[in-house]
Amino acid sequence: MTADPAFLYQQAHAALSGYPLRDARPTLVSISENVIFRVDTAGGERYALRLHRPGYHTAPEICSELAWLDALHASGVEVPLPVPGHDGQCLRTLPGDNGMTRHAVMFAWMDGNEPTPDIDPAAFARLGRITARLHDHSRHWTRPDGFVRKAWVPATMTGPHALWGQWDSVPGMTGAGRDLIAHCLRQVDAQLADYGTPPHRFGLIHADLRLANLLVSGTHTRVIDFDDCGLSWFMQDLAAALSFHEDHPHVPRWVDHWLRGYATSGTLTQADLDILPALVIQRRIQLLAWTGTHHDTQQVHSLGSDWSDRTLGLCQAWMQGRLLRHIG
Repeated sequence: MTADPAFLYQQAHAALSGYPLRDARPTLVSISENVIFRVDTAGGERYALRLHRPGYHTAPEICSELAWLDALHASGVEVPLPVPGHDGQCLRTLPGDNGMTRHAVMFAWMDGNEPTPDIDPAAFARLGRITARLHDHSRHWTRPDGFVRKAWVPATMTGPHALWGQWDSVPGMTGAGRDLIAHCLRQVDAQLADYGTPPHRFGLIHADLRLANLLVSGTHTRVIDFDDCGLSWFMQDLAAALSFHEDHPHVPRWVDHWLRGYATSGTLTQADLDILPALVIQRRIQLLAWTGTHHDTQQVHSLGSDWSDRTLGLCQAWMQGRLLRHIG
């Protein structure tokens, strides 16, 4: 579907027609996997309008995300609150080009600043605390009938049904690189099979809980962007917290702060700590596949021309037991 701004504004106005807002003015904020508009009204209210990427999430999947957000909000967690339209529904479906449709959801606006690890690595403690709170809610929440979200497991992350692309098709991938990653993933799959999926280890998670998806305002910590929430290992949220920066020299310090924050309201076992390197390298390989399908974007260019080689270096480190050797 086109990313032409004029067409996106046309879709934003079509979505806004379903809400009881006066003189709503959309302003394009970002074009990424989804498209985000800030919406201002004559009365001073502000909202965030999300136009979903076509063909990724189904309507039941999006409604399931919104159900979890409603439940989290009711429990006191500061998350985006879906806004219903004229018909009382929070999901709108818009006609698009090429015969495709696009889903749209509007949320109440949330103020705050994104914490930056290069300025304050201790921000990971805040991230750990809020992650523990989400995990506790997930373990005790009874999902409504019809709840469905994607599962983030080897098959859908790095395997034959990978949702973000195939890592072995990344431009520049060599035969030696394919062999290394394939061997690495066989070991990861075996470790995860041994770790298992009992409910205290595997459940509904945010799945993209990075500092970029926190908004901090004074003493308030707000969690945004639940678009990838799904079923996976709870420790996957820590692996996701390191996304794109798994080889940063501060990673051990970040992990230490995250674990300290998590421990204020959550409990982890040695088995949880031991599985983390496998989850981290699996996430990195998933992101490698993502760079292949987004190779012409500014975000991928900003990773540097050596990012794929550094990924292979991380795989070698993991195979040799050097990745996150000292944690916990």
